[in-house]
Amino acid sequence: MMHAMSAPKFSKAELKVQAIARRRADNQLMRISWADFRKAYEEYPRWQALVLWVQAVMVTQNAIPTWVVTDLQKRCPGFIEHEATSCEMKLVALHLLEWVHNHEFGYAKRQGWLDALAFYGVRHPRSESAWAYWEHCEEEWHRKPTSSYPNFEEWLRLARNYNPSGETSVAKLPDGVERYIEWKVFTCWFQPLSGASIDLPRRVARQLEHRCPGFLKPRNSDDIKSRDRRARSGERLMIWIEDHFFSQAKEEGWFGMILKQARTHPLYARMVQYSKRWNKSWPQNRAVQYPSFVQWRQVAENYVED
Repeated sequence: MMHAMSAPKFSKAELKVQAIARRRADNQLMRISWADFRKAYEEYPRWQALVLWVQAVMVTQNAIPTWVVTDLQKRCPGFIEHEATSCEMKLVALHLLEWVHNHEFGYAKRQGWLDALAFYGVRHPRSESAWAYWEHCEEEWHRKPTSSYPNFEEWLRLARNYNPSGETSVAKLPDGVERYIEWKVFTCWFQPLSGASIDLPRRVARQLEHRCPGFLKPRNSDDIKSRDRRARSGERLMIWIEDHFFSQAKEEGWFGMILKQARTHPLYARMVQYSKRWNKSWPQNRAVQYPSFVQWRQVAENYVED
């Protein structure tokens, strides 16, 4: 879910670091199949929330309550016993995140895609909700101390339902983001043909007409090439899709939220990366029949780079 926060302002140096981190993450996305990455990606927000919950309680209490210690002993065996004698209190949450990376996601580290998991995991909508609720808790608990704190499962439930803006569009956002990513994948499949000086393969034209009825029809008398199924611009296809399938979100003013969430989703990034590779390789082997969208997507999701 999205939360109402002002957009942070970053210095040029910070933006450069972010760009480097994104490139590294996007390269690592290609080292693991989408199915395997997605499983870890969906698990990551829960562990991120655990770290934030511990941090929120510790900052307010200026200590690790016994009931938190007991909880951590069950969830993270061996961690709290080691931390009690090895680091300062203020570093416990940071060390807990390191423990999570090394123990729960150690396989990602060994296989060389932990940076990608952390980069996109922290941008998962559920992680963003946890961060927003963590900020709320630290401010609220500091302003109005309480004698009763939620356990982790209760805190996690509250974090996932946290919607300070109260906007109804927030509830519709996940579905909108998923649909937008699906369309982005579709345009990635079509991209190599969008600027090609060849007629569209008949089955490609059929799939395009089925999903985007009317897109291939001539717009005016000067656009006669489309009668011969000439390819249209891939960029114009995405614009056409946005205008036809996301008009309501645009009218209601939350299309920008869809774009933000979609462009920070690992499937979106992975498909863009694979599309770049496919765009380079396909023109060299045009004698091969162009794959259907389903075939192309299956290969794209299973593609793994050494």
